[in-house]
This record gives sequence, structure tokens and C-alpha cells, in this order.
Amino acid sequence: MLPRRLALVTAPRADEAFASWVDRMARANRCPSAEVADLMGLRLRGVYAKARPPVFGVQCDEAVRQTVYAATGVPGGTVDRMDLSVFEGGPLSVAAVLSADKAHWPSATREWVEVYGSRACPCCLLASGGVWQLWWKLSCAAVCPKHRVTLLDRCPACGWVLRWGGDRPRVMPAQWVRSPTCCANSVRGKPCSQWLPAIRVGQADKRTVAAQRRWLDTAYNRACPSLGGVNVSAGEWFAAFRACVILLRLGLPQILKRLPNVPDWCGRALLDERIERDVYRNQFGWGPASAGAAAAFLTVVTPLLAAADTRKLTRRLAPLVRTAVEEGCLTARPLARLSVPEVFAEAVAAQVPVGRSARSPWGGSVRGEQ
Repeated sequence: MLPRRLALVTAPRADEAFASWVDRMARANRCPSAEVADLMGLRLRGVYAKARPPVFGVQCDEAVRQTVYAATGVPGGTVDRMDLSVFEGGPLSVAAVLSADKAHWPSATREWVEVYGSRACPCCLLASGGVWQLWWKLSCAAVCPKHRVTLLDRCPACGWVLRWGGDRPRVMPAQWVRSPTCCANSVRGKPCSQWLPAIRVGQADKRTVAAQRRWLDTAYNRACPSLGGVNVSAGEWFAAFRACVILLRLGLPQILKRLPNVPDWCGRALLDERIERDVYRNQFGWGPASAGAAAAFLTVVTPLLAAADTRKLTRRLAPLVRTAVEEGCLTARPLARLSVPEVFAEAVAAQVPVGRSARSPWGGSVRGEQ
């Protein structure tokens, strides 16, 4: 049976996350977000992580489209644009996100996205009245291109990742109304009252802002990506981006001396993240641990991939590849899982130093040329 039409319906905003829209609807109807989700026919129990429907905010099926339309009058196409499936075939694979549903942190391993939490721009939250943008959930969300500030990823009051849920991950609270502009993570059974627009965030580097814009244009299919002058798909471009991030991590700290024009703040951010991601060696393939780390990766890696031709791409990748060869980690498993484009694989293979051999992550043994 389809649900009844809700008395008060708030229209979705452009690029808004599905959970953000439900939160604003709950605010307007003065009831908990989980209750609004139930009234929309989503059968959300949301108190514990295991109760999270695997498709909530990730992918919308026809049954959800029909129930949401019956309760709100919002068409299915609009609902689809509020789900992470918008980025399918680009920065993430929806199938991989859903297959990781049983993991404690399902977004931290293969897919660089926060299923539970989110980052945020305090300036955007203030200007929009609490609209949480969908792309803030991506692990490479680093800076706000509009306000040119670094995104906030943790609440300074409670210390939890924004929208994580506090003591345990959850989709949305089942016992209180969550203000769209407040933290509202669960702290000892009560919502954190930190008003997010009041938090000061640092000004972003101009190069980082430009890199974030290019990254988002590719994620939203607003630009046709290329590598070394060769047009590639969005999925291939993001695979190459992730490969560079992994190689950069594996080469720290030696790699910082070999890469040209790396700002001091980038080096500090990368080394700080290494402490967290290198606690266990299998974590170097995970998404950036913070907005600051994401900003550093964008600033360093994006110019490498912007090479105008294959020769320049090969030359720019040389420090990453040769350091990995010296450290004996070019065959790291997270690299082999990536479906990089042929032009990128050839550029990597060409930078194995003469007189040395290594097993390519994307093929057999290769011997490079100088």
C-alpha cells in the first residue's frame, strides 16, 4: 500500500543529498527524520548500523520512487539525482558500495565515499538554510569552490565525523528532530548542539580550488576527461587519480623531495595522514582520511594528470613510479584492482629505470626506458 501524502513537503534543492532533504522535511513537520522516512514508505528503522537499508541514499529502485512520489509528489528522476548513483561510472561504483554493506566502515575500503557521514561547508549551510550537498559525501571532497574554504569533516564539539551518528553510525536520528545546520550527532543519548555555520574554516589554496572544480566537473560529467592528450572515460580518469594517490602514499616521505612545486602545507597534510592510513598496511588504498588530506592529494595529483601529451604524462609520473620501484611496492594489491586506461599503464611501465625490472600492477613484467 502506498503511503499518504505528507501535509508539509519541502522541495529538494539542486545537488542535495537524499538524507538532507529528509532532514529538512522532518524539520518542517516537527518530527524525527526516521519517522518522516517511515511515513514516506522507506521502512527505515535506522537506530543501529545493521538496520540501515543498503540502498538508502545510495541507489533508488522503482518501489522507492513510487512511495516517495505518493508521499511528497516529487518525481522519481528528482529522487535519483539525490542518490550517490549520480556518480556511478565515475568516482565510485554503486555495486561495490552495496556489496560492502556488512563492513563496519563500508565506504573506507574500495569506494571513496562516506555512506554514513559527510563533510560540509559552513558557509553553504548558512546560505542555504541547511542543505547538505551530495558531493560532500565523496572522500575527495576537500574545498568549497564557491566560498574557497576547506570543508569541515569533524565536529569540534563532539569530535565525531559530521552526520556519522555519534556513538554508532546511523542514517538519521529516530528520537529527535535534527536541525539541518547543527551537528546533531548522538552524544550520550542527546544531540550535539554545535551550530556548524559558527565554525571557522581555513581559506583554501587557489590551486586546490581549481583542482576541486576540475574533479567535480569530471564527477558530474560536465567535462570530457583526458590523459596525456587521449580522451578517456570518467571511470578511467578517476582510476588513474586513485592510482596516483596510492603511489604517492607508498612513496612517502621520500617522494616529497622528488615532486616539483609541492607546497609545504601539502607535505605536512600528507605526512599527517600517513600516520592514520599506515597504521595497517592495507589502508593505503582507502579514501583520504580528512578534507585536509583530500586537498593535498588534489593539489599534487591533478597537475600530474593534466599533461598535454603522453611524453609529458610519462615524465610527470616518473617520481611516483621510480620511488615505488625503489621501495618494492609497485605491485601493491590496491593498484592492481584499478582499471586504469592504457595510456596511463604505458606511462607507468615506461618509468621503470633501465637495468631494473618490476611487475606492473596492470600486466606482466615490464622493463622501462629512460
